[in-house]
Amino acid sequence: MDPLVAVSDLSVTYAGADRPAVAGATFDVRPGEIVWLRGPSGAGKSTIALALAGLIPHAVDAELEGSMRVAGVDTRETTTAWLSTRVGMVFQDPDAQVVTATAFDEVCFALENLLLPADEVARLAEAALRTVELWDRRDDDPAVLSGGGRQRLAIACAIATEAPLIVLDEPTANLDPAGVADVYAAVRAIADADRSVVLIEHDEEAARSVATRTVEIGSPRQAPAPRPPRRTGARAAVASSGPAVSATHLTISRGERLVLDDVSVEIPHGSFTAIVGPNGAGKTTLAQALAGVIRAPKGSVSVAGMDPARTPAREVARFVGFVFQNPEHQFVTATVRDELAHELRRLRVPRAEVDERVDAMLERFGLEGHADQHPFRLSGGQKRRLSVGTALIGMTPRGVLILDEPLYGQDPERSAEIIALLDELHDDGTTIVVVTHDMRLVASHADQVIEVGAGSAPPAAPPADAPARRRLLELLDPLAKTAAVLPGMVGLVLSRDSAGPAILLALTYAALLIGAPLTRRLALWLGAALPAMGLVLWGGFTLWSGPEAGIATALRLTAMIALALVPGLTSDGADMVRSFVAHLRIPYRIGYAGLAALRFVPRFRYESDIIRAAHRVRGERSRGAAHLIALLAGGIRHAERVALAMDARAFGAHPTRTERSPARWRRRDTAFAAVGALVCVAAIAVPAILG
Repeated sequence: MDPLVAVSDLSVTYAGADRPAVAGATFDVRPGEIVWLRGPSGAGKSTIALALAGLIPHAVDAELEGSMRVAGVDTRETTTAWLSTRVGMVFQDPDAQVVTATAFDEVCFALENLLLPADEVARLAEAALRTVELWDRRDDDPAVLSGGGRQRLAIACAIATEAPLIVLDEPTANLDPAGVADVYAAVRAIADADRSVVLIEHDEEAARSVATRTVEIGSPRQAPAPRPPRRTGARAAVASSGPAVSATHLTISRGERLVLDDVSVEIPHGSFTAIVGPNGAGKTTLAQALAGVIRAPKGSVSVAGMDPARTPAREVARFVGFVFQNPEHQFVTATVRDELAHELRRLRVPRAEVDERVDAMLERFGLEGHADQHPFRLSGGQKRRLSVGTALIGMTPRGVLILDEPLYGQDPERSAEIIALLDELHDDGTTIVVVTHDMRLVASHADQVIEVGAGSAPPAAPPADAPARRRLLELLDPLAKTAAVLPGMVGLVLSRDSAGPAILLALTYAALLIGAPLTRRLALWLGAALPAMGLVLWGGFTLWSGPEAGIATALRLTAMIALALVPGLTSDGADMVRSFVAHLRIPYRIGYAGLAALRFVPRFRYESDIIRAAHRVRGERSRGAAHLIALLAGGIRHAERVALAMDARAFGAHPTRTERSPARWRRRDTAFAAVGALVCVAAIAVPAILG
């Protein structure tokens, strides 16, 4: 039987690189096999995955030498669209693969890009969702699925095209044990269906449980030594001196979700404490509260007798260091040396001592050859070591070091290096607290385990947001609603009085209350957000230009926001894209790229908050170039991942795509657009004429 994949002496060199990312790789994959690509970080495993899907060289600028053939075809001589029907790609980050607002639409996305008939799209999507046991969640927004659920959804997207090969690039890197089990159950289902799998995975135990064959990429390596149990004799006396950190009755919510509910913990001096629990349970939130990164609205925290959330950052940093899951979030300078010197300079340590301590830290963490390099240009393991160094360098001896997922994304060798470093610090009397999913680390090193529960999640589909009967505004084409309110928005820009905007604001309220479903979002806007905005605008413009002008300006701006809510709150994002693409002939690549970008906005805001908190821990206000660089770097990387995921699903393969629910312009749309536009013009013009 001919191999499905044949790779011979493959080398891949990225544009601008001085050496190949992959050098001389040779292997094959036969039908029904699960091939585990094993190798150290930086060996080129992810590069091979991108090449298998045709993303290299068709979407990523890189040069291939040697041979890579999929289904008998050289990947350089075909297209990503053709390869997407032969190779299904699943990336590490499930959030970077989501484009649409429901699980069913997400699986349909690639099939629609391939111009399959609508009934065939629905059939294949249902089969894929049933395979990964998500059919009952088909109408859910992917955001409400667990981490394992979102990754299973990504697998469903990959298998829906009936591709004979599925490539999984570290699909369990950020999942809890339950999520890992979910993903590997889906992998077994793929193999049972006689498809092939190429698996890239650092979790050797999980990979061995399913792999039928192992292919070594990069230099041969020895397996790291088993993790020895930690030595307790020397540390027990230190740990007996009382708590290093204590928290009492912590209660923290994020949005509508209660993350921590009346949690009390104690971290003994000199202990090695592990915080464990499922994805979304609140482990990171608890760790950040203990370090003073965030302030709990209810409850108290004590570190060395002080509340870290109410103590200046430089004082807290002397006793407790926090290492974020993404090291880049906490970098604030342009060189490795300056990163390490930053805290000492804030503490006004003499320059000679700063240089001495920084040189010692560079040597301790193996970074002396990178002292003048930008932190973002370090490897993943080097960034992690630098982030630990920045947390330690200003701390007093026997302080508290809290690390959020320190082994995240690390291969076994780098994991062993980090664990050895933690052992060394622990032996010196540092209290270690780790947030982790790695139960082997917990079993071999932790002398205390804090298990965080699942918290309380909001219902996936609140009844108030899912009315049984669609209201008038929901039945109209999004473009018709936009056309109806656009003249009013233009008129408000030109208006200078108060009567017209007030009338238009009242009419908009009436239209939304009568024609839109009374969801919590609508109630929030009409009952709180809009009135609050109006009051703030009125107060600000009154102080600036007087009462009469202030009222007029506030009414105009508030009415403009209200008008924008008409299409915004009553149209699904995908429906709006379909409408604009169908009626205005906007290229669908632009429309759906915009839809993907909108889904990125909440993540962008979350990233900004994390960076701000990380910089606050470093004693920075996080308003300048360092915050912007970190935010843009993360945003660009996320956008690149989303773009690659979309390309892997045949996005843009054809000038058009299948639309299961094509946008249709009806007579009622014409009538609403015309009447709405006339009402808006009259509401602005009549008071102006009479006045």
